[in-house]
Amino acid sequence: MEQKGLKVVLADNNVQDRETRTKAIEEAGMQVVFSTGDGKKALDAIYREQPDIVVMDMILPGLDGIGILEEIEKVDMLHRPVTMIVTALKASQMVSRALQRGAGYYMMKPISNRVFGERLQQIAEEMKENSTKQDNLTKSEQEYAVTEYAAAEESTTIRNRETGRRDNVVPIETKPSCTERKQGFTHSSRYSGDLEKDVTNVLLEIGIPAHIKGYQYIRQGIIMSFNDRSMLQYITKYLYPAIAKKNKTTSSSVERTIRHAIEVAWRRGSMDVLEDIFGNTVCAGKGKPTNSEFLALLTDRFRLEYREKIVS
Repeated sequence: MEQKGLKVVLADNNVQDRETRTKAIEEAGMQVVFSTGDGKKALDAIYREQPDIVVMDMILPGLDGIGILEEIEKVDMLHRPVTMIVTALKASQMVSRALQRGAGYYMMKPISNRVFGERLQQIAEEMKENSTKQDNLTKSEQEYAVTEYAAAEESTTIRNRETGRRDNVVPIETKPSCTERKQGFTHSSRYSGDLEKDVTNVLLEIGIPAHIKGYQYIRQGIIMSFNDRSMLQYITKYLYPAIAKKNKTTSSSVERTIRHAIEVAWRRGSMDVLEDIFGNTVCAGKGKPTNSEFLALLTDRFRLEYREKIVS
C-alpha cells in the first residue's frame, strides 16, 4: 500500500484545528477526502469514501465520536478504517470506551503537528505491513486452492474415463434443474449428535479442504453460533472478532478467508450435496451465499436436526 494513496476523513468541530490537521495530513503525503465539523456528515463520508484513516474529535454535533464508532461496528464493512481520536476530553472511562469500540489511537489535545504527523507515519507503516501479510496469506491459500482444484479435476477425469464418459461432457437432457434434483443423501449418516464431529463431516462433504484456514474459521464460527445465537445477529461485531482472537489474526482477515473458503466449495464441491444440505436456497443457477448466509444456514440446519433428534 503506497502511503500517498491513503485517504483520510477528518471530523473536528474546531475550524482552526481542522485546518491545522489537514495541513499535517497533506504534508504526510495523504489525502483528506472529506473534512467536517458534524458527526453525522462524518459517518456518511466514512461509508461513502471508504477511507483508510479517520481522524476525529470525541465531541461533535449531530453524532459524537463514540456514536460514530458504534455505527461503524454495526456495518459489515469490507474495508474498516483505522480510527485516530484527537480530543481534549480526558475522561478515562471515555478513553477506555472508545478503544473498546474499535479506536486505534487516542491522543489528547493540544498536540503538535510533528507528533501528529509521526502517528500518521506509524499508522501508514502498520497498514503497509498488515497488507503485505494479508497478500502473503491470500497467495498461500490460493496456491492451496489451485492444488485442490487440480486434484479434483484429475479425479473427475479418471472417473469419467472409467465409466466411458468423455471428459467434462454431461448430456444436457440428463442434467436436472435445481428443483428437479433428487436428494440422495441420508440425514442419519450426517448427524451423529456430536457437534464438532458433525460440523467437520459436513464441511468436508460440502467440499471445503481441511488444510485451508477458512475451513477452521467456518468450523469455529458454526460451533460458536450454535452455542450463542447473538453471534449471527452481529457477525462483524461479535463473531469475526471472536474467531480472530482465537487464531491471533484480524477480523478483516477472518472475513476474507471465510469468503475464499466458500468460493472453493462452490467451485470444487458437489452441487447435489450443496442442494441437499442447503435446500432450494442454492443451486447451480444461483450465486454462492454470503458469509452471513452460509454460516446462518448451516447453524440453523444443525439446530433443526438436533432438535428433531431430541424430539424423536
